Amino acid sequence: MSNDIDVQAEIIGQLQQRLAAVPEFGDVVREGHVQTILDAEGDAEAEQLIVLQDGDTVEQERTPGGVKEAWTINVVAMSRRRGAGPALRTARLEIKRALRGLKAGVDVPGLIQVSFPPSAGQMPAPGRRWGFRVIPITFTYHQKL
Repeated sequence: MSNDIDVQAEIIGQLQQRLAAVPEFGDVVREGHVQTILDAEGDAEAEQLIVLQDGDTVEQERTPGGVKEAWTINVVAMSRRRGAGPALRTARLEIKRALRGLKAGVDVPGLIQVSFPPSAGQMPAPGRRWGFRVIPITFTYHQKL
């Protein structure tokens, strides 16, 4: 069994810790799928939360001892409060503040760089309760194999 770390697992763990500091949204930060929340019945979910949704992993280079990958995780601020637009815009800024620095405040061995592709917001569709803001983050790292 190898002592090498799982870079993606370490990144997710640190993101959960850092995003817990986001006002109003950081009380609930979890890994999952947005569609599960959108399709859920009832009011079991918090009114505002952050979901970390796994995105694409692209292998960029392979070496004898590892692989260089670019992995996108979508940080999704979600709200079912009426008139959530201002809160979601504020959440976007607070998420950026929580993830400040050249590597988004993440300190994981093998992490090379972090970038923020364009983000988008979505207010509730007719008949839906949830609005959300998707903030994709791409982590480029070297994973030892």
